[in-house]
Amino acid sequence: MTEAWNRLRAIMGEPLYVPARVPWELAPVEMGVQLPSDYRAFIDLYGGVVLNGEWGVYTPTSESRGVEPSGLAWWRYDTDISFRDQVEGEECYWEQPGATPIFPDPGGLLPWGWNSNHHQCCWRTIGPDPDKWPVTVFFEDRLDHFDGGFADFLVTVLTGGYAAEDELLVRADPAVWGPEKPRPLWSPHRDWAGRNWDAEWGATGFMASGSTEMPWTRNPKG
Repeated sequence: MTEAWNRLRAIMGEPLYVPARVPWELAPVEMGVQLPSDYRAFIDLYGGVVLNGEWGVYTPTSESRGVEPSGLAWWRYDTDISFRDQVEGEECYWEQPGATPIFPDPGGLLPWGWNSNHHQCCWRTIGPDPDKWPVTVFFEDRLDHFDGGFADFLVTVLTGGYAAEDELLVRADPAVWGPEKPRPLWSPHRDWAGRNWDAEWGATGFMASGSTEMPWTRNPKG
């Protein structure tokens, strides 16, 4: 596994639970692609998570969705329908030169994370090797291209090296809402079987290395 994945695991710490395994071998058939190995390792270890109470990392689930497909096939379906509608409805999409396509179009954006403002973290599915897919963040007014993959991007954000961190990790304005308690570094969410580990165990059981908030090492702003 990559150095970025090893560093991410050291930052997150080890979970106190074992999430249900995702049948990744079905991805090439149900999604048309395999997913990056660092993402698969992350989900195998943690399942879906929420970072800093705000930023969610998606995991597919086997739960029934009625007339819609479930499992990995739903991810492709929802990207092609709901995510496409969201992205193509924003001016920033049409204003960019040579608009970035949406998955499953070749080289298209495939979302893997989101926040409460509907900003989406995506892979640009460029080329046949998913471990070389770079990350792009879809903000309301622009696309921000990151020169690195899933684990590298998470490490960059969690160590304060991402310039747009305040947009990705939204915090309540204390002048409006009053002081806020420190948030946990991360809390678990649902796994492949639909089991919600956060509801079952409580987020306070999953603070990495005794931390009660994100271990920011912010870069000075010019």
